[in-house]
Amino acid sequence: MARILRTAALTAVIAAAAFTAAGLFYGDPRFVGLFQLRNSTVPNGQAAAQQPGTAAAEGVSSDAPPPGLEEADSPLLVAEEPPAPSDSFEFLATNDDGTPVGYSPCRPLHYVVNAALAPAGAENLVEDAVGTISRATGIRFINDGPSTEAPSEDRDPYQPERYGERWAPLLIAWTTPEASPKLKGQVIGTGGSTHYSFDGGAKTFVTGSLDLDAPQITGELERPQGSAYATAVILHELSHVMGLEHVDDPRQLMYPEIGTPDGLAAGDLNGLYQLGKTTCRKDL
Repeated sequence: MARILRTAALTAVIAAAAFTAAGLFYGDPRFVGLFQLRNSTVPNGQAAAQQPGTAAAEGVSSDAPPPGLEEADSPLLVAEEPPAPSDSFEFLATNDDGTPVGYSPCRPLHYVVNAALAPAGAENLVEDAVGTISRATGIRFINDGPSTEAPSEDRDPYQPERYGERWAPLLIAWTTPEASPKLKGQVIGTGGSTHYSFDGGAKTFVTGSLDLDAPQITGELERPQGSAYATAVILHELSHVMGLEHVDDPRQLMYPEIGTPDGLAAGDLNGLYQLGKTTCRKDL
């Protein structure tokens, strides 16, 4: 069996909005913050104990679960078609044939939430945003409930001791800059995914993480329409998790700055729609 290679590290993209950005919408003189792009790659050729994807024995990988769990023969849901055409979107990663890297639409994407620090009034923010992304992509999300897993820049995509013989679920964590250093400064949220491939073949995301700065969002929820603004941030980060890159069009939610909490625009929706059309992966 071919060795499985991790071709992009967890948090392939970390996107961050500074909530001084709220000034554009609320009339506050605070500055507009920028989302930031960071990439990290696991080098090939490391020792078996360190190299993700190294076969442990007779075609069995010690860092990957048995393939094909919950994978159906066809997509599980049908995405809502975008209301208007638009090419104002970019993908974070593409395969050699130009197709975007996304999650398999033929298996559910499980997620867990570490809500220990979730602010009051945020109970439905994540669930509502997940529903919006599910309708836009046709990816079926399953909420596996609460988790005590802490955010980590080096999160392992396969944690059988915690989650069993499957890819670890998407982790959505309400946290602090102290616990998640990439939230320091004006950063209010980060998100990204890990993709795998076989010997340089087609890549597919298998899990991801999304960290939310609980203290900053607590402050935003005290403002008029703060819930809508926080939802826009979560949607932006979830769109990164699904595979969207920033764009230069300020009308799109994937523009590097959030000016008004209008939600997903035509370009965002068209990009997410394409990400929901990736191939099934019974081999992962």
